[in-house]
Amino acid sequence: MAAPSAVHPLQPRFAQAITGALCLEGLVFDQPPAVWVALALVLLSLAGPRWSPVAWVFRLIARPPASLEPAAPVRFSQSIAAAALALATVLLAAGAGTAGWIVAGLVAAMALFSAVTGICVGCEAYRLLFLRRPGSPDVRGDLGLEGEGPWLVVLTAPGCARCEPVASRLERAAGGRPVVRVNLAERPRAGALPVRSVPAALAVGPDGAVRRALAGRLEDEDLEAVLAAV
Repeated sequence: MAAPSAVHPLQPRFAQAITGALCLEGLVFDQPPAVWVALALVLLSLAGPRWSPVAWVFRLIARPPASLEPAAPVRFSQSIAAAALALATVLLAAGAGTAGWIVAGLVAAMALFSAVTGICVGCEAYRLLFLRRPGSPDVRGDLGLEGEGPWLVVLTAPGCARCEPVASRLERAAGGRPVVRVNLAERPRAGALPVRSVPAALAVGPDGAVRRALAGRLEDEDLEAVLAAV
């Protein structure tokens, strides 16, 4: 099973809560194996849903989502956590207990903060690092847009229950103007666009710059705002 292009919006928080709890347990009770387990779970999550016990448990208890979250920022966050936990493991194994527990404590703090607030620290770092800057605003290549703009775009993903209704509503509201559907599974680089969930509606100018991007429930007034931007 390939890595998904989008994930349930609550799955990262569930995984972060487990990572944070394990690291906190290790820190409080001076138990390095708890950090090893946290590292193993993060690595298995990076390997894909087939290998991840956390993903398996989450699928058992979670309700089907109406919208999804791009997976690229989540995987970047997991990679940061894996690197930090690997460093903590090496430090603890080398006898540098203080340094190792400081690193594990930082992971615990960030993971629990993300789980409680829903603000994924690693995901925000991804957006700061990889989202397009004003100096390079052209997203036509990322979205596979061809011809002359402007374009109306709906960003979708497999398993997104709300994506098809939103795309259909935008097509009706557009009154004959073409609406380009972009699937995150086919265009993974679209996950670096300034949207935090799918479906997302975007207005892209003739120069390839994103003029308006809205995501989430997308009521009729939101779609009208995107239409007005083109």
